[in-house]
Amino acid sequence: MTKEMEEFKKSSAARLMLIVVIGLIVLKIVVAVITGSISILAQAVDSFLDLFAVAITFITIKISAKPADEEHPFGHGKVENIAAAVQAVLIFTAGGLIIYSAVQKIITGAKVELAEAGIGIMLFSMIASIFLSRHLFKVARGVDSIALQANAQNIAADVYSTAAVLAGLVAVRLTGLNILDPIIAILVAFLIL
Repeated sequence: MTKEMEEFKKSSAARLMLIVVIGLIVLKIVVAVITGSISILAQAVDSFLDLFAVAITFITIKISAKPADEEHPFGHGKVENIAAAVQAVLIFTAGGLIIYSAVQKIITGAKVELAEAGIGIMLFSMIASIFLSRHLFKVARGVDSIALQANAQNIAADVYSTAAVLAGLVAVRLTGLNILDPIIAILVAFLIL
């Protein structure tokens, strides 16, 4: 595979991540507002931070593609390692914010409305994340990209937290125990961390 083909595959994967992540953020925010669910909002925050990670990846892929120069005689490939470290910081930030918000909802009492809408969006999000992470893992292995690998792992982790939110919303719908929503949000935060 030529260097140009590798860069094309990296850029294409980064664009796909951008489109999917923005779409999921919009859907989750809308449904979080409609339902009042903190666990869906936690998912939206996580997806929003994924968007930052995608932007960082996209930028680093462009930088790492630059040929070696006087200041960087071995090329610019190490910038991808920096991107992976920044993504780790974003993940820890998301976890802390979600825990704080969930505790506030427990204290004030949270009610989830229209849980069915949340259930549908979480199911859609889980399926989209599975397909996206598999694609990213495949591309990352093919072009040896640490940044794409980090994004693929982050999105794969989202599948587990989305499944937890989905299960929580189903439990809220079946039992009427609204406190389950912020408890699930805290569990999501620990999964993210």
